[in-house]
Amino acid sequence: MDFGGSKWISTITLAFLSVILITVTLWNLESNQAQHSFVGDLTNKLEGWFLGENGFIEDGNKRGFKAVGPNMTSCHPSYGRTDLLVNCCPPGFQTPVPFVDFQFPDPQSPLRIRRPAHAVDADYIARYNKALSIMKSLPHDDPRSFSRQGNLHCLFCSGAYDQQSYNAPLSIHETWLFFPWHRMMIYFHERIIGSLIGDETFALPYWAWDIPEGMVIPDMYTNKSSSFFHTERDVSHYPPKTADLNYVSDTNLSREDQLDINLSFMYNQMVSGARKTELFMGCKYKAGAEGYCDGPGTIELAPHNALHTWVGSSLNPGREDMGEFYSAARDPIFYAHHSNIDRLWEVWREANKHELDITDPDWLESFFFFYDENLRLVRVKVADVLDTIKLGYSYEQVHRPWLNKRPEPSFPPKLARQMLKTKENENKLQMSSTHVSSSDFDPLGRALDASLTVKVRNHWSKKKKEKVIVVHGIEVKGDAYVKFDVYVNLIDQSKISPKFREFAGTFAHIPGAAASKTTKRKIDLKLGVSELLEDLEADRDENIWVTLLPRTPSCSNVTIGGVRMDYIE
Repeated sequence: MDFGGSKWISTITLAFLSVILITVTLWNLESNQAQHSFVGDLTNKLEGWFLGENGFIEDGNKRGFKAVGPNMTSCHPSYGRTDLLVNCCPPGFQTPVPFVDFQFPDPQSPLRIRRPAHAVDADYIARYNKALSIMKSLPHDDPRSFSRQGNLHCLFCSGAYDQQSYNAPLSIHETWLFFPWHRMMIYFHERIIGSLIGDETFALPYWAWDIPEGMVIPDMYTNKSSSFFHTERDVSHYPPKTADLNYVSDTNLSREDQLDINLSFMYNQMVSGARKTELFMGCKYKAGAEGYCDGPGTIELAPHNALHTWVGSSLNPGREDMGEFYSAARDPIFYAHHSNIDRLWEVWREANKHELDITDPDWLESFFFFYDENLRLVRVKVADVLDTIKLGYSYEQVHRPWLNKRPEPSFPPKLARQMLKTKENENKLQMSSTHVSSSDFDPLGRALDASLTVKVRNHWSKKKKEKVIVVHGIEVKGDAYVKFDVYVNLIDQSKISPKFREFAGTFAHIPGAAASKTTKRKIDLKLGVSELLEDLEADRDENIWVTLLPRTPSCSNVTIGGVRMDYIE
């Protein structure tokens, strides 16, 4: 029979796919483990393809899926800073490695209890120190080694991997992948640590910097003779120095004043500024270059970014190691820092009775790869890491004094509005009028080289929507830590502090996340202000005044696209 060219190719292709499917089926009859390995190896070779409902290999992206995942064979050098090319790629990454899909630990296993680092005892510290010493002694070609564990963060925060099926870099910062990816990382790190000393109950400590007792670097990390010590830190921030959760530069505040500010700041970041999912979790990041977003949540901006910078060495250009994402996980305190970040995610979810949990399948199906304690490469999805009890760990509860630190206005609200209107009429305020529409507003398009006050139209709605100040199109140049704060109806700039109700939020940016000399992303800062406006008695005012206040000299390298008021359902 005479076949046409296209029909002949289709027939051969169908026969080839049928052989693959038959092979997979036979392999499955022999062993589930072998089946996982085979399909894992196949998936690494056919990026973005999977077995569809009709039994044929299909392209998931053609079915409308936008879940994010890495192409493990696409690793390449990346920029830790815009002036620093780094290579964090694992040895032999070019060869596909068989993987298994994630399985929950045995529910009969003991629950690992993560405790505050300042409260652990000498026996715990000794065991952890021993395990960390072993991890640091492992060769670099062992995925469990401390150097390889540290490089994991570099790989996924600097754009070293491309996405599966797309010629687009993958990054886990400043998006809704921030919390689940870090949970995955420290989950496997914790289990590896425990396995090295044969302790299945081992749990990482968390640095409880959100409560007064924990607002110093834990003593265990300052012992020069231990494996927890790290040379690349700012030694002036060692105890008894109180951590600054909204760090800009060193101050001479008393411990009592710093604690007071820290607790008020935590209230803003965890409660009043985090009343909607996107405000806390970050923006929706979908697969493909067009699906990229850059909009961090409250906790990621600070205390997360702020404390990374606060811990890092002032002697290094980017305050490495903790001060730059490519190097941060080289410091053992990174894992205690992110244990607390992980804990606060759970605190926020529970406080909102899980009503704000994300249900988008693209988020739930996004996946990453990690080596476990048995040297197996594991594919784990976001959906797999949403229940800490099923993951086999929990947190020792501590009190939350920041819950009762709702700030008060620094100035009587009615008088403040009258004074602002007077100054506006007298042209004593540099104003730029903006509108409520997200697509129709007067762009500023200017550098933030000085304090800027913007008059924003504040439309009132009866519906239960969260009012959100959007600082749109933020563009950052250079490698320095960038910090500016946002205030509403600010009268007295000598009272610029999170302990006052006028404080709406902060932009704390560590340059270098997915840094590239060819890719520049604009960032949108979204700050929830419904409760703030109520407390300032401005929730029904026609206009409010938004002040962007530069906090670091590097703000002169920041361009602001515009400011507007928006709503989130």
